[in-house]
Amino acid sequence: KVEAGKTYTLRETVAPDGYAITTDTTFTLDADGKIDTTKTTTKISADGVLHVEDAKTSVSISKVDINTKEELEGALIQILDADGKVVAEWTSTKEVHKVEGLKTGVKYTLHEKAAPENYDVAEDTIFVLKADGTIDTEKTTSTISGGVLLIKDKPEDALIIKISKVEAGAGTELADL
Repeated sequence: KVEAGKTYTLRETVAPDGYAITTDTTFTLDADGKIDTTKTTTKISADGVLHVEDAKTSVSISKVDINTKEELEGALIQILDADGKVVAEWTSTKEVHKVEGLKTGVKYTLHEKAAPENYDVAEDTIFVLKADGTIDTEKTTSTISGGVLLIKDKPEDALIIKISKVEAGAGTELADL
């Protein structure tokens, strides 16, 4: 039973797919049984209805050089669901990329289909979003910096050719001339 003068907490335990659970809402009923607008943590409509607003989940993904940490453009990146279906795909730019509306509690694979020129393809990253929409750091295989998931590419190994001069028949290396 809800009583006037008491403070209550409204807690969302499940959000719609693609949305994060909102923070708790507290409210107090006045003597008339209406919500006291001075004692609530959310918006109230003109007709006295509490507004509980869910935000879409949002994941920021940064494609960086493993050494310089600078953004890399030109990588074809995909997010795959547990069945391997592509749920998002883009080509990296010099800006962090944001993907909205991913489900919480679901395992996703961040896959680099093609690396930028002169870079190796990065290993896949597994990640899961918690109910509040943040990345579950315990269930990711990548680095997170300031809430941004990092995909690190390393430059391709340079082809190194070593040439030496040897004495014919003896196989002894000769000094530079």
